[in-house]
Amino acid sequence: MLKHVLRIFRSDFWSWVPAMVVIGLVTMLIGACMNQFVWTNSDGFVTAATDAGLDPAAFGIVSVTIYVLVAVLSFFALTVVGSATVERTRNTFAQWRLAGASPRQIRVSLWSLVGLASVAGALPGSLLSIGLSVAAIPLFNQMAAVSFPGGTGGFEPPAFHPSALAWAASFSLGVVTCMLGALLPSRRAAGVEPVEAVRGLVTRRRRGVWARWVLGGLLLAVAFTLAFAGALAPAHPEVGVEATGMVNAAIQAGLFAAGGVYVLGAELAPAVLALARTLLRPFRSAAVGVLATRSARANVDTNANMIAPLAAAIGLAGVIFSVVQSYQVTMREAGFPQSSSNYSDTVVMTALFGFVCLLTSVAVITLSGRDAVREQALLRTAGMTPRQVFALTGWQSFLLALCAAVFALVPLGIAGILLMSRSNLLVGHPVLNVPWIGLTLAVLACWGTVFIVQWVQIASWVRRENALSLRRA
Repeated sequence: MLKHVLRIFRSDFWSWVPAMVVIGLVTMLIGACMNQFVWTNSDGFVTAATDAGLDPAAFGIVSVTIYVLVAVLSFFALTVVGSATVERTRNTFAQWRLAGASPRQIRVSLWSLVGLASVAGALPGSLLSIGLSVAAIPLFNQMAAVSFPGGTGGFEPPAFHPSALAWAASFSLGVVTCMLGALLPSRRAAGVEPVEAVRGLVTRRRRGVWARWVLGGLLLAVAFTLAFAGALAPAHPEVGVEATGMVNAAIQAGLFAAGGVYVLGAELAPAVLALARTLLRPFRSAAVGVLATRSARANVDTNANMIAPLAAAIGLAGVIFSVVQSYQVTMREAGFPQSSSNYSDTVVMTALFGFVCLLTSVAVITLSGRDAVREQALLRTAGMTPRQVFALTGWQSFLLALCAAVFALVPLGIAGILLMSRSNLLVGHPVLNVPWIGLTLAVLACWGTVFIVQWVQIASWVRRENALSLRRA
């Protein structure tokens, strides 16, 4: 079986490269955080900070935001890649079942394939994290210096040496998190009936739907509880304490809401697509768009893996910038204008999060490339022209971006409720400053990127013989 797994991996190696890049990039960020944590908690560093009259814990506190960002990013990106890897080979393993393979053999093969891809990405990523740590860790110290009224003074930290423990931990976390994303999809794929390989379309068994609804509903319930509890709680007498609590509660509610939408993506996407189809059906000129909604619903599992990281990136970016800008406005109207409105660190972290999430969606698209080639060949066999296939690709990418935008509104709306209610207590009226232009540009950028990647995959096959495309798929 392992020999056949290696053959699957080698046969279409370039389709796996974006997924391995995502795994490597996330593992590299994890490694940098691990190295910084190990170094600032080492005996030599603690002694040097204490001798200089500084609190060693402050060097770690300033990095908590980055740790949380990388943790959330790792969860969203790596679990999606693990799940998409299983979806990529579902039809192949259905054929294995037809040839006599047992469910256990399918599970072992799937885990081997996901493990191979995750190791191939995590190993170079964990090694590159060493170089990143050497360059980035001095920046952590500069950020920490801001928290000390007199700077770091004569503090001389010990020489930084990469930690073998940090390397092992980053490599292990990268692989394990990716494997975690493949856990439930691999169980579903192993339960595929052999007859599904003959039908040519693997029917998704929805045995895990209730678990997703329970987990997603719980996360959304926590988010709504935070929002409405914040709306009903009395204001703190100190403005600074109240404003800080407002910021923390809004970000927490946004994170829980984003997690709930991520879990329920495969269940909520069909509803959004059905609504889009209903709105498009009266227009004869939108016949290709109606067909695109049916195609998107038929591939809802793969599309959910594509939508989830985009929705997380747009939604959390909207929450972060809305919180920061609303906080600035609230403090100014409360009589405590902020001396600086420099968002460079926030922009850099948010841009990094968005880039990795977009790259994750690209990885999902490339993993499903063979299905796209087969689909366009079947459509052209049914009578569609290359121009109509081009339009269909545009509609599909638009619908996916639309789903991501709708899902992104959930964490933004929940965080907005909390911001308006708490700011009303502080300044007497609700304050909510949402960067709608930036979010709109982000959605358009996602639409354009998804469309380009999808079209590049099939462009060279659209004008070839249908038989060649079907044989390749």
